[in-house]
Amino acid sequence: MQSLRPSCSPIQMQKYRDLKGGKIEMDDNQSTAGAASPIEGIQIIRADQEHAVDVLRLLKGAAQWMLSCGIKQWNPEQFTEQAIAGYFVDRQVYLAVDGTEAVGMFTLQFSDLQYWGDLNDESYAYLHRLAVDVTRRGQGLGEAMLQFAVRQARVLGCKALRFDTVAHNIKLNRYYQGLGFHYKGTRDMGAGRLVNLYEHFEQARGHAKVLLRYISPADFEQLKRWSPSAEYLKQWAGPSFRYPLDEEQLKHYIEGSNHSAESESLIYSAVHSATGQVIGHISLSAIDRENHSARISRVMVDPEFQGRGAGTAMVKEVLRISFDALRLHRISLGVFEYNTAALKIYEACGFRREGNKRESALFNGQYVDCIELSLLDREWRGDAT
Repeated sequence: MQSLRPSCSPIQMQKYRDLKGGKIEMDDNQSTAGAASPIEGIQIIRADQEHAVDVLRLLKGAAQWMLSCGIKQWNPEQFTEQAIAGYFVDRQVYLAVDGTEAVGMFTLQFSDLQYWGDLNDESYAYLHRLAVDVTRRGQGLGEAMLQFAVRQARVLGCKALRFDTVAHNIKLNRYYQGLGFHYKGTRDMGAGRLVNLYEHFEQARGHAKVLLRYISPADFEQLKRWSPSAEYLKQWAGPSFRYPLDEEQLKHYIEGSNHSAESESLIYSAVHSATGQVIGHISLSAIDRENHSARISRVMVDPEFQGRGAGTAMVKEVLRISFDALRLHRISLGVFEYNTAALKIYEACGFRREGNKRESALFNGQYVDCIELSLLDREWRGDAT
């Protein structure tokens, strides 16, 4: 996560000064003395100028590690003593410490016009400079700091936590999505560098707690288990796959997908937020960026979770991504006439019938119609407000 140093608003800067001076109370788990993280022995503290050496070491170390891995995100030369000194003026700096050793860090600021542009809102907290000591990688420290930052944003009275990350790293984007961060758009920072914008927010009450994250090859086995027959595979995937579903077809299916600003399809696994279990699949395909349209396709909910709101939650999140993040105008889909449960979900989400593709598919020796539905952005925004 990269940033120059956008200034805080006067209101947010006063809030920062009050908090640093002890005028705003923190809860018992987030005292100024240090908050316990989910990792035993790790405390997260607010840093000040005396910790500048630790901050510089962590950032340079993270940048060097990125270069060694061929990741062109940070450069060690960009982190100087002068730059670090500025952090303590225009943002809050946090350290994860193990005893007396600083092992991770991040910063919070309250405006980010450079990265968020017209979406910038000073009532949010913006996370930058998330870094973990190379000796502590793979231990869950990054996730622990993100969880702390989400809580801390609320303590500070912010609406939610936001951050940006490089768009081309699908694995990294998938990781953040799996932690409950929702895609809000992509920004072109020039010189071919795209960043994806994310925000952490809770789903509305009454909705199934479902997260959408980019599909991974590790999810292939689940898709194959959900396709026990040619008829069932055809029901949720149409003619796009042949039975039996196999690894080769699925690799071809996801090839070139999930580059948010460029791909013709965004392919998601639906994850139960409480357990991490993959419980569904959905894709946004045929993305036409010239005419601002796309199509929802290949929707599947684990049979154990059908009828429990998961399908509705999946469709609503894809619609939010389509209209709010990608700023599309029209979303369409098709559903076979006998699939009344799916049809009910789509119409409850605001889709309107356009017509029938008569006898367009053969099931069990009988031809069935495919009902075509669509939803426009203005209709969705009317329903969403």
